[in-house]
Amino acid sequence: MDSARSERRFGEEGTALAELVIIAPLLLLVALLMIFFGRIESAQGDVEAAARAGAEAAVVQSSPALAQSSASAAVTATLSSEHMACPSPEVSTNVTNFYSGGSVSVVVTCVARLSDVAAPGIPGSKTLSASSTAPMDPYTASGYAAAGTHESTQRTGGAS
Repeated sequence: MDSARSERRFGEEGTALAELVIIAPLLLLVALLMIFFGRIESAQGDVEAAARAGAEAAVVQSSPALAQSSASAAVTATLSSEHMACPSPEVSTNVTNFYSGGSVSVVVTCVARLSDVAAPGIPGSKTLSASSTAPMDPYTASGYAAAGTHESTQRTGGAS
């Protein structure tokens, strides 16, 4: 009985190492793919957040020109503060409905670099796009507020 057990052990020597050699690269590939797809999903969320920030920044402006520049600035600021590598996003702002009760749409297109997750068969960059539409305030004459209509009052300390 003892000799049968030792023969079986002798025949199984090295199988654990062979299994490790076969399974380790597969586990590494699965982990790499999880990181890759997670990065793409995270970058897409960042681009969507930038489009939303651009639309929200545009609707509070008093003119279509200010809305376009404000949307571009908000998109750039949002994407630069995030951890993704998107050096120059393309921002398209639709201000054709820039009137009381209308809306502003912002489309952001970005080429995200994924070179830090580079592996054979995985692309080094991916083009991401997102759009967002924000409604204009229906109770104002043009846009959020007409330029120059805000008055500010300051209180100063001291006896008068």
